[in-house]
Parts: sequence; C-alpha cells; structure tokens
Amino acid sequence: MYVSLGNRMHIVDGLGSYIGYHKDRYFQDASGQTLSARKQKKFKRLKTIYSTRIRIGKNEAKYRALRTLNHVSKLLMLTEQVRDRTAYLYKKVSSDTSNGIKNNILLMAVCLLMAVREFREDAPITLEEIADVFEKCGHRVNVRAIVREALRLRSLTGHVPSIRKPEDYVPRVLSMLMNSSKVLSKIKSRQWKPDEYENALRDCLLDVLKMIPASKRGGRNPFIFTVSAAYASDRLIAVRHRKRAVLTQKLTSTATDVAEYSIRDHFGMIKGFVEAPEAVH
Repeated sequence: MYVSLGNRMHIVDGLGSYIGYHKDRYFQDASGQTLSARKQKKFKRLKTIYSTRIRIGKNEAKYRALRTLNHVSKLLMLTEQVRDRTAYLYKKVSSDTSNGIKNNILLMAVCLLMAVREFREDAPITLEEIADVFEKCGHRVNVRAIVREALRLRSLTGHVPSIRKPEDYVPRVLSMLMNSSKVLSKIKSRQWKPDEYENALRDCLLDVLKMIPASKRGGRNPFIFTVSAAYASDRLIAVRHRKRAVLTQKLTSTATDVAEYSIRDHFGMIKGFVEAPEAVH
C-alpha cells in the first residue's frame, strides 16, 4: 500500500537522499565535524534548490495537491493513517486516470472522502466539512462538485466512496455533547454522574438507531439523523430513570452545530418508531 524506502506517501519526494535531515539548515560532515562557513552557505543553497523545483520536476500539480492535503489534515485534526490513506488513493486514482484528471484539488477532496468513509467511526468527518475546509484553504470546492467528481471517477476507475451510516457518528455526537459545559451542567443538575449518563445515552442511542430501518431514513443526512436520535434517546432514558430530560432541541443544536429545525424534523419521524413517552418535568 505504501512506498519504497526513503519515499513518503503524503509529499512528493525525489530520487536519492536528502542533504542532511529534511529541514536541516546547519550541516556537518560524516564524522560530525561542523562544516566551514563557505561550505555551509554552499550546501544550504544546494539543499534549497533540490528541495523545490528540481525535486518536484513535472509533479507540481501533485505537489500542490498533497500540500493542500497536509493543510486540510491539520485543520480537520485527521490522523496520519487517514492522511496517508488519502494520499495513497490520490496517487492510485491519478495514475489510473492520468488523462482524465481535470482538477487535482477536487480529486484530492474525493479521495479524502473515500478515506474517511473507510475509517468509519475513527474519522467521523462529514462531506460538508470536507467541502468547507477546502474552501477555507482558498479552493473552489463544494459538496455538489465533490459528488459529481466521485460519480465521474466511478465510471472511469470503479472507485466510489462508501455510504456513511448514522452508527459511524455515534462516538463523535457523544463527544460533542459531553464536551459542552452547558450539557454537563444540566447532567449534574438532573442528579446524573457524567460517565453514567454517557453510557446510558450511548446504549439507548444505538438501540434507537437499530429500531429504524435504513429504508425509512430516506436521503437524510446521517450526522443530523444521529444527533436527532441522541435527542430522542435522552428523553427515553429520562423516563426509564425517572429523571428530567437533559437535552432540549436548542441545547442539542448548540452543542452539535446542527440547526434546531433539522433536529425537530428528524425527531418527528424518529418518535413514530420509538414511541417515546413524555419525559418527567
């Protein structure tokens, strides 16, 4: 899956060895003795030349795409595994369709989408977040363009992102709720211990998602669907434990950055399957 010795997946490497370490600006000879000032200047110039145009050569478009991936990975706080998998998919798809690549940045966005879908709950990044972060980096990338390019690549290579399931977002939604100071305050005011509430909410949330068949979810956004299911689950565990509900639609919206009307719309469908009784007031 990866690359030959001395080469790295997430950047464009050249042939041969680096002069010194990758970011070295102070040089020593083989025995560890510091070079003279004249040779320091010489090797610094040679290293700079090698590290740019000569090393990149005809791979400038690939270099810029991979540089963008590194920036995007930091903004999304992706693991090295997800980043390297994205770079691998990008290099594989670009080599398979060398004459069919019109926009390397858009291709990189599609490959990132494929990578995060492969890692499932370990990389719960939404399509909208991918499009948004590429736009923040100054590229004309949007959700529609990513979907269109993914469909075009499927006809050329057979590569296509897998469908994300609501279950993949459960860890992320729970983390967002439990990291909200307002939610934690409500949890304690309802006489819950935070870890006990989180465990109860997780178990109930997974049960709620199992109750609703995929055929009934339609084309609903899986992340928003999971947030709404968490809101429904909070009402269920409140009744089971004879406590007041912790979450309101507004509080859930604030903690997860999902619009209240979206939560309200999804909950209207969910409660028909769950038959959630009213929480204790």
